[in-house]
Amino acid sequence: MKIILTSDWHLGKSIYSAKLIQEQALFFENSFFPLLKEIKPDILIVAGDILDKPLPDQETLSLYGDLLWKLATLNIPSLFILGNHDSKRITLHKKFLEYANLYLIDDLSYFFKPFSFQNKRGEKAFFYLLPYFPFYELLEKTKEEGVILNLEEPNFENLIRELFQMITPESPSILISHFALAKGSYCGEELFIKGFSMDYLIEEALLKKFDFAFLGHLHRPQCSKEKFFYPGSPLPYSFETYVENRGVYFFELKETILHYEFIPLSPSYTLKLYKGTFEDIIKLDRTESYVKVVLQDELPVFNVYERLKEKFPNLLALEYENRKETSREINFEVLEIGEINLDEKELFKEFYQFIEERELDLRLKEVFEKYLEEFYKLEREEGRLCQ
Repeated sequence: MKIILTSDWHLGKSIYSAKLIQEQALFFENSFFPLLKEIKPDILIVAGDILDKPLPDQETLSLYGDLLWKLATLNIPSLFILGNHDSKRITLHKKFLEYANLYLIDDLSYFFKPFSFQNKRGEKAFFYLLPYFPFYELLEKTKEEGVILNLEEPNFENLIRELFQMITPESPSILISHFALAKGSYCGEELFIKGFSMDYLIEEALLKKFDFAFLGHLHRPQCSKEKFFYPGSPLPYSFETYVENRGVYFFELKETILHYEFIPLSPSYTLKLYKGTFEDIIKLDRTESYVKVVLQDELPVFNVYERLKEKFPNLLALEYENRKETSREINFEVLEIGEINLDEKELFKEFYQFIEERELDLRLKEVFEKYLEEFYKLEREEGRLCQ
């Protein structure tokens, strides 16, 4: 049995001000679906976070619908589970989609009783599907399946332990879940929403009764003990992790996994992170990649964003590495008119010291006074300022 495992598509994702919907569409058209046509898997598994937002816009829903249609036309049976970014809105037509062998799982119906799949060669596997749910919703889902639990202490850890103890898996058994393991490698792209926190992690010991576990949520592809697999996100969504390979896992299964490999896929865009002084960065070659710049200059650079934008038209983020970000309490006092005796130069000096937490140096003082003088001169010439 040939299986393709993917997860964390995050359709509709934005990086800073850039919405990636067009790039995502190109990736699926030029990389993902050509791979499916080449391998011709018996089944595709998508382990959650299909969309990036619980309330997707129309453009995102349109891409999502196109992808389902292409899977249906390729006649590839597919299992989707919900992740912590997804909502039941995307499973609205799940009963209808089952006629196209597309299964969107938003409950525990295939956890207590596995999804049994058999390919044309008679090879069989049992998939136990555990989508993401916040604690109280997960508790409600167990009741919907006729399972009533009496937890001494109602928390996620106890609930998960009780649920797993109720399962006696048939072999070959594969758990598919969007709950991450307690031991896993994060890359910083993962966003904790809808109650997802460190309390929602699962201990490996609970999963030992399954032959294998196919997991979502962590964006870095990884394998632990040749038993626990994360395909990660197929596209990079963070400047800090853009150098990593992204792709899918491919498995050949017959009673057990005979072969597995991670298959890298070409992204439809690239991210570049530049760190250094403005003088060094401005000398770099022009690029159409999405760019984040971290300046290491001690002093602010005049008109820096516009100057960098000429070199990097897709500049998305600009930061100063040495700039202190402190949360200070600001006390505002109401002053009567006439109490403020500072002129513009003194006011700027006080303001600079408050923001930067250091004295105004001579160079900046001279620059400010020069521009202040030019400003007043222009205002007088145009008659907007009294002598």
